[in-house]
Amino acid sequence: MCFGTEFDLLCKTTNDMKKVFTLGFAAIAATAFLFAGTLQDTTIKWSKTAHDFGTIKMGPPAEATFTFTNNGKTPVTVTAAQPSCGCTTPTYTKTPVAPGKTGEIKASYGTQDRPGFFQKSVTVTFDNGTTATLNISGTVVTEATGTNGTQIK
Repeated sequence: MCFGTEFDLLCKTTNDMKKVFTLGFAAIAATAFLFAGTLQDTTIKWSKTAHDFGTIKMGPPAEATFTFTNNGKTPVTVTAAQPSCGCTTPTYTKTPVAPGKTGEIKASYGTQDRPGFFQKSVTVTFDNGTTATLNISGTVVTEATGTNGTQIK
């Protein structure tokens, strides 16, 4: 409340600060609202995002297939599939995936001369900015049977 005295400058400054604060808060709220849609993207639906091979025999590559469905209204294209290391090789659908259709990412882990537990990932990027991390894990053994006599995959 201003009284027409020497406090007019103080009142004007306080009112200006209120306007700046209100506009700043509105800008932050609008930004949060805009980014909220990208944080929970439902355009791409994965059948799974992790695969545990269990115990596997050393030698042949261990391969997992991850399938996704395009639930959006426009086609999407995988632009990159980046493995976490050189022992994992991804392959993926290179053509655009139409709405309602599926595509896939295959992650192949080279088991030769790599005994023991492993946990690797492939980061998938789509042309619409969506990313996903797919994980594979397992234990590579040199013998053909496990410690309890069960056959190894």
